[in-house]
Amino acid sequence: MLTQYAIALRIILLFTLCSLVSSCDLKHQPPLKVGTNIWPGYEIFYLARHLGYLQNTAIKMVELPSATEVSHAFRNHLLDVAALTLDEALTLAQHDQSIRVIAVIDISHGGDVLLASPSIGTLAAMKGKRIGVENAAVGAILLDGALTEAHLQTSEITLVPLSIDEHLSAYQQGNVDAVVTFEPVKSQLLALGAKQLFDSSKIPNRIVDVLVTHQAIVEQRPEQLKQLLIAYFKALNYFTVSPEQAAIGMADRLQLAPEEVRLQFKGMYSPDVAENKQLLVGRNPSLKISANHLIQLMLKQHLLFKKITTDPLINSSFLPTEINNENG
Repeated sequence: MLTQYAIALRIILLFTLCSLVSSCDLKHQPPLKVGTNIWPGYEIFYLARHLGYLQNTAIKMVELPSATEVSHAFRNHLLDVAALTLDEALTLAQHDQSIRVIAVIDISHGGDVLLASPSIGTLAAMKGKRIGVENAAVGAILLDGALTEAHLQTSEITLVPLSIDEHLSAYQQGNVDAVVTFEPVKSQLLALGAKQLFDSSKIPNRIVDVLVTHQAIVEQRPEQLKQLLIAYFKALNYFTVSPEQAAIGMADRLQLAPEEVRLQFKGMYSPDVAENKQLLVGRNPSLKISANHLIQLMLKQHLLFKKITTDPLINSSFLPTEINNENG
């Protein structure tokens, strides 16, 4: 039986081959292949599809099981556009300087947390304690913010590398005194009495999901990139204005009850067009500042092997001027 990943790759290849064979309509450009993994922040793209905003656009959404597989497919040009965390985009950019960030999809605003045993009452009390954290940039960003607020150095704690599926058991078994984590483990640990000491709302714009493409796509497919972002921001506006109806539209795909859908978005914030412009537009936009800070942190944590210039990284030219759900 084919795995979900194998099926998705076949779909990608089918779209690619379609542009080459004579049976396809060569008067039109091939579909713009947009890849995501399973993550609530990316569901707005699928809501756009559900609402018909992607009709007649030759834009195809391709969902893969993990962010790693999305990164691999994008790096190998099996995807034209990809939704990734900013650190994932920077990891790719150290190999490929043609990568461009064209939109900010969501920002962690309390979704990533540092939880500790009840005996640790303050951030300063973490000194000498064992902190469980994933060996990835998101965990490093959150922990760096917490240590900075506590006026502690990394050398003053004991880092315990843990994957997300190990967070709960490590805490229950007493193998760590605190853990950097997110849902669903966050709720599970809080139910066990863990105390929240720090969260991502205290480090705004640090943990970010972005939409990326290649410079070649920027040059060859500008109209489709514009159509994609118009559809996305129309769907985001619909989700904001009519959350109950949007949740009903999302429920079947997510296999959740409508009332559970909205809970999936707790702890994250999705910037609208105006806020995206604040993040991306200008000589030294705030996302560029965040990216430069993240690069320094990733170099320090050996998550990057060389410094990256962020000067060409951001391209805000595809952001819509305004969004109108009535006439697009």
